[in-house]
Amino acid sequence: MKFEIRGRNIDVTDALRDYTTKRLSKLEKYIDEMKDVLVTLSVEGEKHKVEVTIPLNGVILRGEESSQDMYSSIDLVEEKLEKQIE
Repeated sequence: MKFEIRGRNIDVTDALRDYTTKRLSKLEKYIDEMKDVLVTLSVEGEKHKVEVTIPLNGVILRGEESSQDMYSSIDLVEEKLEKQIE
């Protein structure tokens, strides 16, 4: 699986990149054909927002979450995508 992690109004540190990759890699146990994962991390005021887009065969999985903490947003979006898959 190939991750493309972008930052908008935020520098994507190695720690953020590793955490995002680790959390979203858990989705591989549900879907074998995941190849590309596009992640956008952004800060808008005090909100930390995460947008994830995963193109599959004819379907696009998309999740978006925001909270006061970037790590919490990553956790929330991973849970949302997991529910979409189920």
